[in-house]
Amino acid sequence: MLKVGLQKTSLIDYPGIVAAVVFLPLCNFRCPWCHNSPLVNRAESETADLIPLDTVNTLLLKRRSVLEGIVISGGEPTLTKELPDLISLYKNMGFKVKLDTNGSRSDILEKLLSHKTYRPDYIAIDLKLPPNRYVEVGGDGNELLKSIEMIKQSSVAHELRTIVLPGTNGTTSDIQEMALLIDDTTPWYFSPFRPGSCLDPSWNLLPPTSESEVARAADYARSLGKRAYVRGINQNLSKH
Repeated sequence: MLKVGLQKTSLIDYPGIVAAVVFLPLCNFRCPWCHNSPLVNRAESETADLIPLDTVNTLLLKRRSVLEGIVISGGEPTLTKELPDLISLYKNMGFKVKLDTNGSRSDILEKLLSHKTYRPDYIAIDLKLPPNRYVEVGGDGNELLKSIEMIKQSSVAHELRTIVLPGTNGTTSDIQEMALLIDDTTPWYFSPFRPGSCLDPSWNLLPPTSESEVARAADYARSLGKRAYVRGINQNLSKH
């Protein structure tokens, strides 16, 4: 039986929607700053305080009067073979469904986007680094490019999101390279790195990204013609 994590209510994970967040275990990336290490490592995920999926689904069904949507996050959801059926189930329950993904499985995204039954209503892709640096986290930049292009060509609402890391991906050259992947109509959200429960414990010793660093990254992206916003800091810094 698949076990998952659950956040019963979120007002920020699905834009404009009151949602629950279902966290699927396991990931094919090894981002050292990842704060969901109990979900990423198989050994930890097997002993983590997760809940049987059937129990979660029963609870979500009871909360239909409160919730409008379900966010399927992770880990990396596209590694879970039950994902298409899970999306279909939540849609049949009457929920809008958002998928959070690292964009590493374009084959799975193609399957989801090709069938109305499995198609999410909203997709968020993590844009962690410039594509040529994805090897640093165990990923493939070309696969990311395919996934982003596929979602661009679909009718599904979507966003890109980037955690601004300490001295790592907030330089003008990095933002320039990442900006090439994003059309001028797609929202691009920047948020701060915060230490704590990082996959690589040494990252817990680093300071959190300052509000000014996040705002500077978003400002530069806007100067390139992108719809850049900040998330997770003083929202007065965000220009709409």
